[in-house]
Amino acid sequence: MADLFLTRRQLLLVKVETTEGTDAAPQEANSGDAVKLIDPWTIDLGQEFTEVVGGNLSRGNATPILGARPAGITFRSYLNGVSVGSFTAANKPPLHAAIRACGGFETFASSNYSYKPATSAGSDVSVTIVAHVDGYEHRMVNCRGNMNLIYGANAPVIAEFTMRGQLTTEASTSRSAPTGLTTLAPPQWIDSGSVLVDSVACLNIEALNFNTNNTIYEERSSCAGSGSGINRIIITERAPGGSMDPAAIEPNSHDAFGNWRSGTAATINLNAGTVAGNIVTLVVSNAIYKTVGWGDKSGLGIWNIDFEAYEGTAADDNWKLTFTDSWVVA
Repeated sequence: MADLFLTRRQLLLVKVETTEGTDAAPQEANSGDAVKLIDPWTIDLGQEFTEVVGGNLSRGNATPILGARPAGITFRSYLNGVSVGSFTAANKPPLHAAIRACGGFETFASSNYSYKPATSAGSDVSVTIVAHVDGYEHRMVNCRGNMNLIYGANAPVIAEFTMRGQLTTEASTSRSAPTGLTTLAPPQWIDSGSVLVDSVACLNIEALNFNTNNTIYEERSSCAGSGSGINRIIITERAPGGSMDPAAIEPNSHDAFGNWRSGTAATINLNAGTVAGNIVTLVVSNAIYKTVGWGDKSGLGIWNIDFEAYEGTAADDNWKLTFTDSWVVA
């Protein structure tokens, strides 16, 4: 029987590029280059054709002219920190490269790594992605994209990344099992920390998601040397936000409809985990409700809320994601 390709025999390598668009050469033997997947990645591969009329009295077409090869990939992992006391300039959160490729500007302190939107496009970082399955792989450089954080009550936080990149090579390549994958259990969202509006300490939320919502532009190439037909991938705009489903409470405690109508900002403060080094906090300091509607969960009244994370007093304070030793309260 011929060899079979098994989609669960996948390997994903992601590494920050020193020079935008130049392959960072990620390797499975390098600690931190491989992503610990929670399910198989899905890849989006394109090939554009320009059809040519056959001519010469033919009713068919001649061989088409090949065009651009747009490419992207979607993958998911748990949002993990690191072990106690092990934050260093070299030992970073497992998903640091992917977060930075979604416009997250990285800051390191002795007890934490934090990420928030880069103020300048010049501070954006690109990554090289290698998507490997059963001995065959697709390589993409200059990758950028979006991060969607999926929170579920008393469950690990899922980080879903949707990336676009410049396809370079596709070939059979031998690889071994990756090293350096985290062995820590991912932190669970055991408490929402606080959703601060009108001094409400904690709204009971079962499901919440937050997306960086970057606009990703694939610039078509008129330059020689771009084999994919794509010159570069850039983040042109952002409108981060998400949705949540808090249990409805008395308006004098939190008037969701009133805050929606008035445009009153919410500070959303989400803490996951209890072990130092493996605590992850998301703070959205200026969340404006964009839609509010009634919902029902087995007879429990809830609010279905969509929100957008607006800039506050600075151009980079839409959101902040911190991997830390202790809970962060905005």
